[in-house]
Amino acid sequence: MPSPTEEVRAVWTSDQGSMAQQTAVTRWPKIVEGTVDDVDETAASSDKDKRAQWATLRIALQEIMHEIERNEPLKPLREDGAPGIGDFNKQLNAIGKCSWLDCPWLFAECYLYRRIQTIFNTSKKWQGYDVFKRQKDSTFVKSRVAVEELASRYMQVVAESDLASHGSEEARRLLFIEMTEIALWGNATDLSLLSHLSMEDMQDLQGQDAIQKSQKNIVDNDTDAVWTYLQCTPSPVDRHVDMVLDNAGFELFTDLIYAAYLLDCRIATSMQLHIKQFPWFVSDVVPTDVDSLFEHLESANCFPDREYLDRLVPRLRKFFESGAISISSDPFWTTPYSFHEMPIRAPALFDHLQSSYLVIFKGDLNYRKLTKDGLWPYTTSFREALGPLGKSRMKILALRTNKSDTCVGVESQGKVDALNAEAPGDAWVRNGRYAVIAFHDGHC
Repeated sequence: MPSPTEEVRAVWTSDQGSMAQQTAVTRWPKIVEGTVDDVDETAASSDKDKRAQWATLRIALQEIMHEIERNEPLKPLREDGAPGIGDFNKQLNAIGKCSWLDCPWLFAECYLYRRIQTIFNTSKKWQGYDVFKRQKDSTFVKSRVAVEELASRYMQVVAESDLASHGSEEARRLLFIEMTEIALWGNATDLSLLSHLSMEDMQDLQGQDAIQKSQKNIVDNDTDAVWTYLQCTPSPVDRHVDMVLDNAGFELFTDLIYAAYLLDCRIATSMQLHIKQFPWFVSDVVPTDVDSLFEHLESANCFPDREYLDRLVPRLRKFFESGAISISSDPFWTTPYSFHEMPIRAPALFDHLQSSYLVIFKGDLNYRKLTKDGLWPYTTSFREALGPLGKSRMKILALRTNKSDTCVGVESQGKVDALNAEAPGDAWVRNGRYAVIAFHDGHC
């Protein structure tokens, strides 16, 4: 484990056999090619003025794709009238000579999406355009079965039963575990890794057996510690919970279900959802995605089984209308910095999150930023990998399916060896079939 004075090495796109290298070589060119296809499709049905700027957009996007394929050096971003360019260029200068396929992965990936955004920011007729919206909407509509299933489950088990508030302590604990796992596996639309407990299961040992079976792929599981914190800490009148979101579409739907659960069960008294200011990492939530989600959920064409959705959707809307759920989009979330730098780079945001009853970070990117995208030994404690945040008062719950090269909190080297035998080549860190539920209790 790195000493307190030793810097952990970040993942680079040149690391042989890494997810970083695979992403840079194969995924990034395809993503940029997809943006070209998207603007082509939009331009075909747009007015004359918008079509007139289409060719310029197309050329600029293709230039990025060709730079990646030729492994050219990263060049400074040009000013586009929006804040943040200086942060990228300063960090690029600090890194020194680097190219697309030989650069710190986290920085290069953030740079890619900020550079795409400069293209639209500097195009008068395309400003505010979400080049990934078509893809996000299409993917969400394909999750019809899972959406209708979760709507049914939430209304029956949480909203329209007394289990959440009047069930036994064990039943309430099992419900918390299941709802947390729904949020954890929110981008696995087949929900195949969930336990699907009935109310009767939650009242007897079958519930515990099913939960244990569903948790076998959670390699760092602090669920019990989170539940203990929520039950044993003094219950302040204001139990404000922050949730830093990841993906739009089905995962956003599961996040709203989780937020509603925390409010309905009085674990939280208010929720603030933190989203991105502009399109980021293809599928991350931006403000328009929230409106789009409700439009889709209210559409019988998209979701024809209305039995439970017609009761659930107004309930979710009411949380927003009352202010119980609010939206925030701090510019720090779209900077190239890891969260280790939050106290210095975004002190107001840091102070706000420190005062929160619980801060939930969703997804792989947030986990990478929490841990500085470092190549820590897998047995490094989550608190150690959090750096300055691990020495703060912030109560952090990270829900992350493993899709990159960084993972900490595995209990022992023996467990690591067993995981490597089960999923050779460290595949358990990258293939999305394993996960972590990591908790820091805010004790320095």
